[in-house]
Amino acid sequence: MVILETKRLLFRAHEPRDLEAYCAMEQDAEVRRFVGGLPRTPAAAEAKFWPTLKQRQDRLGLWAIVLKASGCYIGRCGVYTHMLGESAVPNEGVLAFYLARAHWGQGFASEAGRAFVDFAFAELGLKRIVATVESGNVASLRVLERLGFRLIETEVGARTLEHFALAKPAVVLESQG
Repeated sequence: MVILETKRLLFRAHEPRDLEAYCAMEQDAEVRRFVGGLPRTPAAAEAKFWPTLKQRQDRLGLWAIVLKASGCYIGRCGVYTHMLGESAVPNEGVLAFYLARAHWGQGFASEAGRAFVDFAFAELGLKRIVATVESGNVASLRVLERLGFRLIETEVGARTLEHFALAKPAVVLESQG
């Protein structure tokens, strides 16, 4: 099932054929560097993959990113439920994007992020989207900046995390007359 489409990308549910590419990203130290640390073992990567096959009916979640031109799986992106502790934050989602290293620096994260921001506001009816990036992840910080996100908090701890938010734009109606 294709959930979204852009000029160069398709976003669909994960499929068993995505396993190898998914696991390769999870085992890549550079990909994992800013998303929680060490590369996953092959067994841990595979264990993380199988739950991705169960997408929610409300269309919130991370979806496979596929290049239209080749059908190649290159990562995942989406907006998922924003949780604070055990509770969902009403009308809010979290934007996440995760790309294989071979596809960095080609504008795919910005293209995917824009598609899901628009989708979250127009189709899912969300009022605000948040995102968190580890300090030092300059590429992801630039993507959020391009998408219009604003820094709302910096959390200093074992990892320094920068928290961003983007509110749904107000619709401006032109006056008639």
